Amino acid sequence: MVFPTPMQGERASDKRIDLTQELRARLASFAFPETRLFTPGPHGLSPAVTEVLQGYRALYTHRAGEYKTCYARTIDLLRELFNVPTSFTPLVFGHTGSYNWEMVAKNTPDNFRTLGIDIGSFSKRWAQVFIDLGRHADVIQANWGDGITPDRMKEKMADDYDLVLLIQNETSTGVTLDIASLSEAIRSVNPKAYIAVDAVSISGAVEVDIDRIRPDYYLWSLQKDFSIPAIGSVMIVSDRAAELAGSVPNRGYVLDMVEWLSRANSSQTPMTVADLTLQCITARLEEMKAEGTDRFVRHKAIVDRHRAWADGRGLSFLAKPGFESPTVSAISLPEGITGPALTAKAKELLNAQIAPGYGSTADGYIRIAAMGMTTVEETDRLLEGLGILIDNWHELE
Repeated sequence: MVFPTPMQGERASDKRIDLTQELRARLASFAFPETRLFTPGPHGLSPAVTEVLQGYRALYTHRAGEYKTCYARTIDLLRELFNVPTSFTPLVFGHTGSYNWEMVAKNTPDNFRTLGIDIGSFSKRWAQVFIDLGRHADVIQANWGDGITPDRMKEKMADDYDLVLLIQNETSTGVTLDIASLSEAIRSVNPKAYIAVDAVSISGAVEVDIDRIRPDYYLWSLQKDFSIPAIGSVMIVSDRAAELAGSVPNRGYVLDMVEWLSRANSSQTPMTVADLTLQCITARLEEMKAEGTDRFVRHKAIVDRHRAWADGRGLSFLAKPGFESPTVSAISLPEGITGPALTAKAKELLNAQIAPGYGSTADGYIRIAAMGMTTVEETDRLLEGLGILIDNWHELE
């Protein structure tokens, strides 16, 4: 056996150092100048929202005429972009969307039979809110990566449920559901059933026609595709849901839907919602309006890039074909690389924040968002950098 001389050992070490330096130089060419969020929430701020936050000044009270004007503008844009008919009322809150899960529970009868869904870590929590309040709630479950089909929903609805809690997009798995088809399936069995939709990680990224789908409750938080800090939420409520709430006793104080709807008629809120929240929503809606339907094309193009990148490396989506989300891609990783480790390296060397998988998929997957104003070019830059990290993992370690 021949052992290297000290000089030979030095040269080998120098070569390793040079290799690492070369890798770091390559990675530096793909690194973002400022930390860039590609996480499924909170997501990076959009340019319009950033401008509002940077220029905000408190100039009037929440009971002033200027506040009412600001509120009315926000509602008008919500009606326009989501095609909300007059028989539905958009509500804007100063709390996150999770509060609205409980608002739906507190404003529907205790004896309602409720059906929830479990397609990942977040979707199952809505039904759990009902159970924690002592309400009857069953859950229709799918394996992670799978969704719920209309036929399966019809079969389950034979049990005569009064209220169905749908999740349009499961953030932990990158699975999306066709809420229009599911709503049709629900009503084909029970036309009187109330339908509630959580759209937290997809609202704004896909076209939603409230007048066509007619959910009784359609809600989302602001920190995902709306690209606003977690300073509020929106829920669109049908007139029949409003009438139902009026028949329910003991609705509480903060979550009394009747009071929120009553104040909304005069462009007011029972509990203070900051005009900053309204200004951010308005700015983001105007940004969406200016981009038009191109934003739907852009989201799809970004996810197509995710898919091509994964396929080219022999990696796979967690979401099964037909259920792939337009806003969150959960992608498997090569053996020997974990989600938390790659997430840490991306932040350190690319100045890019992605997310590991969630729950049982934390180690084997990463999650990359296609939200807000993220561009195809930014996505290509990120994916190229992630590819270099994966290809040279052992050297960088």
